[in-house]
Amino acid sequence: MGAVGAVLLAFVLVRGMDELLPGALAALGAAYAVSLMLHGSAVDGTAPLVAAGLLVCGELAAWSLDERHAIAAERAVWLARAWALGALVAASVAVAGLVVSLSLAPGNGLAWTVAGSAAAVLAVGLAVRLGRRTV
Repeated sequence: MGAVGAVLLAFVLVRGMDELLPGALAALGAAYAVSLMLHGSAVDGTAPLVAAGLLVCGELAAWSLDERHAIAAERAVWLARAWALGALVAASVAVAGLVVSLSLAPGNGLAWTVAGSAAAVLAVGLAVRLGRRTV
């Protein structure tokens, strides 16, 4: 399944078919999820890095496709987009790491459930906020 996602991603980049990009990323993410299920791992400590990798892969692929247009972006726009991507990846790794670390912590109390839920809501809220920023 991961090979299908990688081939689909290569096809998207070579042919410039941006409508297939979500499918490629979904196949790559599904391959990771299937590998977790097959190996019997409930919570993977490296999940934030895998998620960040998928985020970077998707954003750089979309950026590559955007650069094929006849109108070239100015250097300031290019730098702002690069900084925004870096900030989004750093924030997502930090918040996802918090969620994973809370899920791996000993104890099954209500406090851990509330803290994990709050961290998940914070992660989604931060992603939405950073995603709405204009360049």
